[in-house]
Amino acid sequence: MSLPSAQTRPPAQAPSSSPARPPAAAVSLLVAAVFLAAVELLRATSPLLDLVSATAGVVGAAQLAVLIFLAPALVGGLVAAIGLARATTVTVLGLLGLRLAAQVPHPPPLLLVAAGAAVGIAALVLVVAQTAAIRSPVAATIGVLLGGVADLAVRAGYSSWDPLVRPGIAGWPVTLLVGAGLAVAWWRVRSAFVTAPAVRAGALGPYLGLYVLSYGSAPILAAHAGVSLTTASLVLIATAVLTIEVLRRMRLPGGNGAIWEPQRWFAGLLALVGLGIGLVGGYWWSGAPVVVAFALAGGAAAVLLARALTPRPQARSGRPGIGFTAAGLLAGLGYVAPVMLYQVHFELEFPFDNRLVLLAAALALGLAGMGARPASEELQPGRRGLFVAPALVSGVAAVALVVPLAMAVTRPAPAAAEPPAGSIRLMSWNLHYGRHHTDGVPDLEAIATAVEAVAPDVLTLQEVSRGWPIGGGVDMAEWLSRRLGMTYYWSPAADGQFGNVIFTRLPVQEVTAGRLPFVQGPMQRSYQAVTVPMADGRTLRLINAHLQHRKVNTPTRLVQSEALHQVWGGRAHTVVAGDFNFWPSWPEARLWRAAGFISAQDVTGHGAEFTVPSDAPDNRVDWIFGTPDLTFRDFRIVTEARVSDHFPLVVTVVLD
Repeated sequence: MSLPSAQTRPPAQAPSSSPARPPAAAVSLLVAAVFLAAVELLRATSPLLDLVSATAGVVGAAQLAVLIFLAPALVGGLVAAIGLARATTVTVLGLLGLRLAAQVPHPPPLLLVAAGAAVGIAALVLVVAQTAAIRSPVAATIGVLLGGVADLAVRAGYSSWDPLVRPGIAGWPVTLLVGAGLAVAWWRVRSAFVTAPAVRAGALGPYLGLYVLSYGSAPILAAHAGVSLTTASLVLIATAVLTIEVLRRMRLPGGNGAIWEPQRWFAGLLALVGLGIGLVGGYWWSGAPVVVAFALAGGAAAVLLARALTPRPQARSGRPGIGFTAAGLLAGLGYVAPVMLYQVHFELEFPFDNRLVLLAAALALGLAGMGARPASEELQPGRRGLFVAPALVSGVAAVALVVPLAMAVTRPAPAAAEPPAGSIRLMSWNLHYGRHHTDGVPDLEAIATAVEAVAPDVLTLQEVSRGWPIGGGVDMAEWLSRRLGMTYYWSPAADGQFGNVIFTRLPVQEVTAGRLPFVQGPMQRSYQAVTVPMADGRTLRLINAHLQHRKVNTPTRLVQSEALHQVWGGRAHTVVAGDFNFWPSWPEARLWRAAGFISAQDVTGHGAEFTVPSDAPDNRVDWIFGTPDLTFRDFRIVTEARVSDHFPLVVTVVLD
């Protein structure tokens, strides 16, 4: 029996050192878990960094922020030193440990939260880049979107107050669930991540920045569009789910008829234009169009991210450590630059509209996702992007959508309101974004407890945050309304995520709001007014306002005071309350007295008492003014309430 010739002998098969590709569902869930843990830590970092500005100044805090978010660049050195698989394990498990550790102390220290945020970005870069290369860029992007869906659902369940910064055991159930999901997902795919290019994972930075400032923030959408937090959560979750369904039907570059490659520049440009229009509509418009704009921005950003993560053949050459160093650097700076510049504008007064920072971030994301090139043979061109477990996606979406609906159904109904009989109890308070004055994290329960101790009929609040990064991204108006069982009326100032709120247990009429004149910076201010009908047929007009701060801005406050006098219009039985940012000896106080107003604090004999700062009070800038046809009784400054840097003022207003 003769042996086969060399020409007929079957070719020898070289042993493959590459592991089998893990299930797309598993890698997408790992990306989702890493995204969810990382984004919570990112949101928690901003208010803690802002607290640093109280001692180091705004510039000092900004420098520290840049230093923190340069740290993800170290992931490249880690990859070079111990290899991609071990580096992924170290960062993912490091993120898990830091997220769990940050839940233990209250408040969590900046060092722990900042380390978690930096490691979170590094871990996200590694798992997203490898998922894009091993499975597909669509699988990686769907993982990011699933993480966003889970994040939106969790925040809806907590009325936007992140579990990470909630005191007590309230945050632990979700924390343990996220930790378990992260550990299980990593265990399923731990052997798959051996070698992969860094692709353009740096695009995760601007995507995350825009997520925190727009399409990932139900409080911002609710504040800008004038809808409930429930509606905003449902819209953003539904947008992410629909985007997943769109991405599942996309092809990778290289196949005939694929949407990625033949018109690659046109498709990328179209997505970039969509993102730009969405951001402009979200931040420059108001009302219902904002809902459509945020949905457009979220969908377009995901498409651009998927394009950015499309592996290029040349990305496999060179040393992976260098590629991941660049990706980590761009991701860290790409996140912190838009978030930081957008927020510190309100203190440093840049010579441009801070909303342009969002468009710059969109441009960075768009450029990263522009012109996806054809893939090589080894990357399996023409393969469908992701047909993973539609039941899994549908199940996650269904659960996520149920959460805000359940919160809406279980929301306590406000108590039946009756017109008061000749007097009301009024409380006025500057809440300093809801953050505790000394530890920097939101403490809404302490605020609610202080309000309940006073039991006011009407509550006028200033510096209310609805999604502001330095306020932890929480929607204070919605959370307090649910917790206190009081109806609220919102008056946006600055960028629409920060302003004044009137809470009331009473029926009100003639609800109005408007912007005050902007003479000098750094921030646009506003007022709002409501009319309370009394049982005897008379009415009490209440005006809530916040005037420009800084001593040098006296000319602005004088103009704003005159504008409030025009809003008042000489009407009888009127109270004007708020943080007016002037001392009793300044010209602004004389202007109010000349207009005929009386000060509740002075007329009740408390003129020598201070209202700020709550840790070492040395002046008074909070005022309750009234027309002479009112009597003020039982005035007091609630010095035991130290959540904000301002003490609340409480008084009984009697109609003569």
